[in-house]
Amino acid sequence: MQLKETQTALRAFGKYVVQQARTNLTKGKKNTSKELYDSIGYTIEEVNQGFRLYFEMEDYGMFQDRGVKGVRGGKS
Repeated sequence: MQLKETQTALRAFGKYVVQQARTNLTKGKKNTSKELYDSIGYTIEEVNQGFRLYFEMEDYGMFQDRGVKGVRGGKS
């Protein structure tokens, strides 16, 4: 496939989003076990005539992102 520039741009974007997500996690003082921090990543998949960019992290990261504090938290 001759989409090297697109793939390069997607790779740069993926790295940027991961870096920002990790920074937000650390700044929000939610990086206690490093498990979520280490699980944040991205994958680029080549499909038909293009690419797909997937972001991944531990499932509970979605709840933290939305501000859910758990059973004993308060905000949900």
